[in-house]
Amino acid sequence: MKNLIFWAAILCSSSLLAQQGVIGIVRDAQSHKAIQDVLITVPAFQISLRSDQDGSFSLPIGEYDLQLIRFQHPDYKLFDTLLAGYMNAVTIHLTIGHMTTEEVTVSAQQVSLRAKNTVPMEVRSLNDLQLSGGMHISELLTKIPGVYSSSLGNGIAKPVIRGMQGMRVVTLVNGLRLEGQQWGGDHGMGIGELGLGSVEVIKGPASVLYGADALGGVVYLVDEPYARIGQQTLDVQQKWNQSTNGSTSSILYKKSQGNKRLLVAGSYANHADFLLPNGLYAKNSRFHEWVGKASYSWFKPNQIHQFRYAFNNTVAGIPGHTHDSLATPLSFQVQTQGRRYSLPSQFFTNQLLSYEYKRFWTGQEFNLLLGQTHNRLVEYDEKVTKPFMEMDLLNSVYQAKWTKKWAQQQLIIGLAGMLQLNLNAPIAADQLLPDALTFDQGVFGLYKYELSKTHMFQVGLRQDVRWIRTQSDSIFLQQRYASPNLSAGWSWQVNSFQRHRLNFSSGFRAPHLSELLANGFHHGALRYEIGDSSLVPERSLQLDWSSDWNTEHGSITVNPYHAWVRDYIYIQPNGSSIDGIPVFNYEQLELGRMYGLDLSAHYHPHWLHNLHWEGSFSYIHFASTQDSAISLLPPTRLQNELQYHWDFNRNIQKLELSLSHTWIAAQTRVAYQEATSESYQLFNVNARLYLEKQGSWVLQTGVRNLTNSAYVDHLSRLKNIGMPGPGRHIYLSLKYQVQQQSKK
Repeated sequence: MKNLIFWAAILCSSSLLAQQGVIGIVRDAQSHKAIQDVLITVPAFQISLRSDQDGSFSLPIGEYDLQLIRFQHPDYKLFDTLLAGYMNAVTIHLTIGHMTTEEVTVSAQQVSLRAKNTVPMEVRSLNDLQLSGGMHISELLTKIPGVYSSSLGNGIAKPVIRGMQGMRVVTLVNGLRLEGQQWGGDHGMGIGELGLGSVEVIKGPASVLYGADALGGVVYLVDEPYARIGQQTLDVQQKWNQSTNGSTSSILYKKSQGNKRLLVAGSYANHADFLLPNGLYAKNSRFHEWVGKASYSWFKPNQIHQFRYAFNNTVAGIPGHTHDSLATPLSFQVQTQGRRYSLPSQFFTNQLLSYEYKRFWTGQEFNLLLGQTHNRLVEYDEKVTKPFMEMDLLNSVYQAKWTKKWAQQQLIIGLAGMLQLNLNAPIAADQLLPDALTFDQGVFGLYKYELSKTHMFQVGLRQDVRWIRTQSDSIFLQQRYASPNLSAGWSWQVNSFQRHRLNFSSGFRAPHLSELLANGFHHGALRYEIGDSSLVPERSLQLDWSSDWNTEHGSITVNPYHAWVRDYIYIQPNGSSIDGIPVFNYEQLELGRMYGLDLSAHYHPHWLHNLHWEGSFSYIHFASTQDSAISLLPPTRLQNELQYHWDFNRNIQKLELSLSHTWIAAQTRVAYQEATSESYQLFNVNARLYLEKQGSWVLQTGVRNLTNSAYVDHLSRLKNIGMPGPGRHIYLSLKYQVQQQSKK
């Protein structure tokens, strides 16, 4: 009788939702009691809510069929199901048990479970990665097997996937590409961690889904979810870093009311020169950063509209730079820590504006993405007061795709294009690159077929074309590059604990303007660069095998791979110098082979669920027909982390402790005139405390490089001057969150 009254009340008071959403109740599978405070998420709509005291919920998601709905509760196993908007009076049963970790992905052109993809992919929460206390996204990503970070100092870094970096790794923020990577590794990604919720890393060639350049892989950054339906939240956070005597202040506001969602955030970072293990400081490694972002979304029955804007401005010194040929490595280590802007330095600004539209029908989905990005790079030499180089990079992009779903099949067809302008400011003293126009156009298709409950097949095809045109008094170039790319994958679910994947994919990367026509000083990279207009596109073939074994208390993933890369473009010194700066030329390898192994494991014993151990191993080898190595090849790495947490009931919710250890092997397989690096190991310790008293407080502190080891990171852009990484340093973070019902 009570159930009848409950469903009658729901249906009478929410007749509109009954026609355009899912209405249900969550119960215990054994006792059939209602479960309160279950987090219910619809990834496709980016909406979430919690079940009421009587276990009831109502999702305004429209009348389309079969959308992935996720149910999460700390005391129950994670539950994912497909529900349609016309389903009413749905009852969800949860089973008591430890939460599983199967992640939802959004980067693979559709929302799905990671287990449903045949490509090697890692999905991680930024909240989990932040436990390591890293200062930038690339550093946080190094917890993922096969992912490294190439840095210039303490605050500037970019991701490296299986030895590929820079323009071979495509970085996207909510589907919009970051194009500033083509200027080199001397500045950051142009995006901060502010407002980001998760990151997805696709390893290996992904040109079929993401177009040219995705030779090494894809880093896909996803904004954190909007506030839960009917809620508004305010997050204020302050971070301190002892090594840089610096801090980062941030604020984030989210509101969800009716069918409208809003997110606004901003942060400011101010860091001085970082502390070295010997007690000195890395000269001119200081940086300041301003970050702002806003997003607004509204949804109607069966459709979503979303606007996003992000702004990033970084002012950073250029450590290790000098025209003095008599300078020694000790010349760049000083006793006084500097903070204020000084020469040489660089200013990097990145702006992203996008609009996304989604429309759903029965068994169909249409998605349109329009975006505009603006990158500006300004470099100052220590000998001049006006900009030595000033460039703007303007990108207009679009992507349109249509998805059709059947019972066991799925088809995706899409178009994507980009118009890019590279412009030099006339006030600059020099031009590294000429003004140029680049146009990309691609068409792609992806087909999935579930042969049975245990076997799934996936195949994709894409055709890309790139045009580059530039004309000046001394330079004329008009070039066209085109390539088809194919991917095919197979997945075999042996049983509930074991899954195997096999994936074959090809990749294509046309030479960028900097590789073709560079001719000038690049102070951020500490070199004079000379391009080669006769370069041809890089092409790659990769074979991936992945095996997963998962139980309630542990998991193991084994992922060997082998890639063939033809016409690999690289830069190396030619032995000469101009004005004291070494000269580098862009060249190509005829054929290279890159193979390696990624291993990961996770264990939490049956008798002690609060204890977690995670470990990973990464190995990469590169060989070529010219018996030549590539620069900045990641060395072998072994990582281990031990975590333990205590749960409390009153004002203290949880206490987390972690101890991590990283071992890096020596790297002697180096390119011409590249410095080798020695083996080293690092220890980090971290504590995170969750408090709740008229709001939520999170206090985090830890020590990185606990033993104050002196080491030189092989992927550091400063290793050639012998600049070691940061010494022992303490970090502290305090976050306050207040949450309340939205005002009507």
